[in-house]
Amino acid sequence: MTKKISSTPFSPIRGSVAPLFAVPLYRGIIPLNHDMVAQDIRKNVESLRDSDNTQTNYTNYFHDSLRKQQEEEPWFKDFSDIIKDTYVAQQIEQCNTDFSNMCRDDIHLFAWSNHYTGRNYHEAHNHPTTLISGTYYVKVEKDSQPIKFFNPNPAASEFPMGTQTEWNVNENPYTNMTITGHGVNMMEVYVQPTEGEVLMWPSYLYHTVPQSQSKDPNYERISVSFNLTHKRNLTDNTTGRNLKYDFLRNENE
Repeated sequence: MTKKISSTPFSPIRGSVAPLFAVPLYRGIIPLNHDMVAQDIRKNVESLRDSDNTQTNYTNYFHDSLRKQQEEEPWFKDFSDIIKDTYVAQQIEQCNTDFSNMCRDDIHLFAWSNHYTGRNYHEAHNHPTTLISGTYYVKVEKDSQPIKFFNPNPAASEFPMGTQTEWNVNENPYTNMTITGHGVNMMEVYVQPTEGEVLMWPSYLYHTVPQSQSKDPNYERISVSFNLTHKRNLTDNTTGRNLKYDFLRNENE
């Protein structure tokens, strides 16, 4: 005979759920001449195609001379200023703090360009010694692969998944996202960027660019990725709390 655990009918508590420790993802369109930027990056990064190092011939990340050459291009200063200003505005708005003494000159931006062709891809990684990372999508073709983000909570996989599902979300700010799992079991988020769009996220978040499946021999995907850090200690004028993110300060500045 089966013993009843409780004689009380199904009666859950009518409470609420608070999404603690949410990971922010910023999305916006940057007002630049994308065709001009694409042409410059294409020329800059293509100089690496004859390199013996086939793992890095799609990016100038490891090439100081090429990155510094690119920083002299007319579009780069506008790009840098816009990204820094956006970060400052979001820091004030999202963190609900008074950083009235913060400006773009307090922010260090380290940027590099990527020119994906054929089967180029980027393995899963994060940027652990910086604050904010992001990408400006200069050229994105309709069959480009989305950027894939991973849940930073290693315990999330321990929750019961039930039937794993994927669904597309088409409402701002979730436009062009495909999500695997639900709620606390959300394991992966795919974001399909559009041309001219900028994504920004906490640097600890793991992400990857899957290998292109395009059959077009002329396929290309061009982007500018970047990391942001603080050049000096900043003080929240409301709480007096210091933000010390100067460990990647550019010593040449």
